[in-house]
Amino acid sequence: MRILVVDDHIDLITNIFAFFDQKEYILDAAQDVTTALRLCEDNHYDIIILDWMLPKISGLDFLTQLRAEGTTTPVIMLTAKTDLSDKLQGFAAGSDDYLTKPFSLEELEARIIALHNRSIGKKTILEVADLQFNILTNEVFRQSEAIHLYAAERKILALLMRESPNIVTKERLEFTLWGDNPPDKDLLRMHMYELRKKIDAKFPTKLLKTRHKIGYQIIDDAVA
Repeated sequence: MRILVVDDHIDLITNIFAFFDQKEYILDAAQDVTTALRLCEDNHYDIIILDWMLPKISGLDFLTQLRAEGTTTPVIMLTAKTDLSDKLQGFAAGSDDYLTKPFSLEELEARIIALHNRSIGKKTILEVADLQFNILTNEVFRQSEAIHLYAAERKILALLMRESPNIVTKERLEFTLWGDNPPDKDLLRMHMYELRKKIDAKFPTKLLKTRHKIGYQIIDDAVA
């Protein structure tokens, strides 16, 4: 999961980065709206953690601009404001959640996970480039050609497409397939080999990438 933290307090940014450093997150930080806008243009984020009070341009104005441009990335608003009217103003601007300072990092992580799960749960058709996966019917198409996948391959593909363009670690893929008791690691490689043959071999643009010693990702290099 890739997260953008927008806050002008370097101590808070440092604490958030230290807490999430050993977890499966990729974090970027911006201390002002100008930097945040540039990062949003260059990267895909699953969650934005946004401070209300920022220099020059407020977090609320930044959020209003994002929503006006059609950006639907879930946003958690951070603020010391506790009045109901302030919370309602934040939600009206497009905030998905609201966390008042001071807060525990454990609560922040819980809200991130819940918000991310709700966000991906709304999608019934996953799309990356010309690859489509209807998770309700288990139908997979590329360039309108039907692709038959076995259950394990569908689980892998769904996770990779939901997390695209982020990298999914081998450990997370193994846990998705087998829980806490993964078999020999060669079995995951075999599934990835078969999946790559089915979704990539016949097509000029290759979407499934291996990231050495890290994991795998589904990504369209043309728009990455």
